[in-house]
Amino acid sequence: MWNVAVLAKLQESATLATNWYDSNLIQGNLKKYQTMSIRNKRVTCGDKRCLTVHGKGIMETENLKLLGPTIDCDINFNMHISNVCKKACQRIEVIMRLRNLMPTEAKLHLYKAAFLPHLTCWHLVWHFCRASGTRKIERVQERGQRAVLRDKLSSYHQPLEKSNLPTLYNRGTQDMYFNV
Repeated sequence: MWNVAVLAKLQESATLATNWYDSNLIQGNLKKYQTMSIRNKRVTCGDKRCLTVHGKGIMETENLKLLGPTIDCDINFNMHISNVCKKACQRIEVIMRLRNLMPTEAKLHLYKAAFLPHLTCWHLVWHFCRASGTRKIERVQERGQRAVLRDKLSSYHQPLEKSNLPTLYNRGTQDMYFNV
């Protein structure tokens, strides 16, 4: 449930931002204005409140794309992980189509340049997601490695060793350690 003071503050902030755009001759995109309530897992989403800025309604949403990652009102990244996996799987299909036309080394370079960044972009944000999300992303990486190396039988770690790559979980842990 929205607190009346919070709703008033949001209304004021949105109006101030839009007025700033107008005074600086910038056209603000009111279609991109959204609100989201972060809630306790025990509380269900109630009625959706609507702010009004310059006569246009801004509705509350259950998930929000914020500079890349998609988060929801429970602060989990399930939707973001699904989107990342979908994009990565599309690139795996390209590698699969090229499997007989390119040498393995060229496919590995393509994998590292066009595929792996989708799995590692924002990985520090969702590094602590649910185990099911981590498994889902690791399975996508495994599928990509199998497509590059044309290896259907070995365990998950063997193609990674051949490609000199860590698991995505280990990569996130290493990045956290080295960025501290």
